[in-house]
Amino acid sequence: MPREILWTADEEHLLGTMPDRDLAKQLGRPRDAVIQHRRKLRIAPFSPHGRRWSRIEDELLGTMSDGQLARKFNRSVMTVVKHRIARGIPVFNPQHHRWTPADDKLLSERSDAQVALLLGISRMAVKHRRCGLGLRQVGGKKFTPPWPWTAEEEALLGTVSDLQLSRRLGRAISNVRRKRLQLGLKSPFEHWSRKEDALLGKLPDPEAARRLGRTVAAVSTRRKRLKVPPASR
Repeated sequence: MPREILWTADEEHLLGTMPDRDLAKQLGRPRDAVIQHRRKLRIAPFSPHGRRWSRIEDELLGTMSDGQLARKFNRSVMTVVKHRIARGIPVFNPQHHRWTPADDKLLSERSDAQVALLLGISRMAVKHRRCGLGLRQVGGKKFTPPWPWTAEEEALLGTVSDLQLSRRLGRAISNVRRKRLQLGLKSPFEHWSRKEDALLGKLPDPEAARRLGRTVAAVSTRRKRLKVPPASR
């Protein structure tokens, strides 16, 4: 029985934003697998555009990312973006909330979800503020903020994969990716070379991932998209 390929957060964020058949083709996964996982996460299927926007939907524009709203509203991301711009609402930015000392006090007393509900903002905004203050989430592990980036470290961004650089610098891969995107740098591993594709199926996915400096999920997805059978054991 073939081993199930784990879903990445980026792949799950695409569920419900386009027809299941199109997403299955894009991710290199069976259509039934896409439908099953979408239903497991209780995400509504994609539906054609055209329906009117409700007052509640309009009020939520700009309070969370366009991608989150697209999944919540069962609309495409582009539809959400166009409607938000047409109404003159700026894109969501977790730093725009004006935090008061009383708000900050809540961060060490209640969970992110409770603070978000009390302040009427998103969990992302709460998490961003809490992490910036170096506070642990109530009931969670202590958060240690990443150390400042040096000019030498920034010069390495985009020269190798985020995974390789995170290991070299001893930083979390999310910290490396966030900094690269903030500087507007592209990853050299966004595209696959012929030599990389040639390794697919010749080595087990975990071993190929280590050699290429990619995640196992990325290697597995690419191999299945090219219809390359897994390496025989």
